[in-house]
Amino acid sequence: MERGHDMVYVCYDNGAYMNTGIQRSSATPMFADTTTTPVGSVSDGKTQYRKDLSAIIAEHKVPYVVQTTFINNFRDLHIKSEKAIYTKGAAFLNIMAPCPRGWRYNTWDIMEICKLAIETRYWPLFEVQDGVWTLNYEPKRYVPIEEWLVKQGRFKHMFKPGNEWMIEEFQKEVDRRWDELLARCTRHMGA
Repeated sequence: MERGHDMVYVCYDNGAYMNTGIQRSSATPMFADTTTTPVGSVSDGKTQYRKDLSAIIAEHKVPYVVQTTFINNFRDLHIKSEKAIYTKGAAFLNIMAPCPRGWRYNTWDIMEICKLAIETRYWPLFEVQDGVWTLNYEPKRYVPIEEWLVKQGRFKHMFKPGNEWMIEEFQKEVDRRWDELLARCTRHMGA
C-alpha cells in the first residue's frame, strides 16, 4: 500500500471546551450542564443540539471521514486509523473521547460510557470513503438514550420529576439523526 500524500486530522471530541473550564461548544449535547450553560432556575443547560462534525466534514468531500470511539479491543479505531494513514488526500477521524471531569462520571466507567453511546445510537460508528457512507455497526437492540445520560452528572437534572420531556426530546433527536444516517449509508457492515 502506498502511503497517502496529505494529512490525517484527528479530533478527540469531548463535547465541550474542557481545557478552559468545561465551557459549551458546538459539539456540546443539548441540555448538558457546563460552566457557560449552567443548569438552574434560569437554564435547562445548553439549548441547541450538537453539531454533527463528521457529517459536516464529509459534506466537504474529504476523501476519508470516520466516526469512532474507544470500545472493546479498539479494533474499529485501529482499522479506521490505518485506512486514514494510507488515504491519498485528507482524512478526518472524529473520536468520541469522554472527559471524566466535564461529563462527571467515574473514570473507570469510560468503556461503558463509550459502549452505551454506540448502543443508544448517540455516537454511531461509520465511515465515508470517497463519498460512500458505510455504517460499521448497528446495535442488535436499540438501548434507550437515558441509559447513557444517567451515567453522566452533566445530565442529572434531566432525571428530576417534571423534566421527562428533556429525555424525550433528546431521544427524538437521536432517532432523527439515526434515520438520516441510515438513509445516507449505501453499505452496512456486520454487527
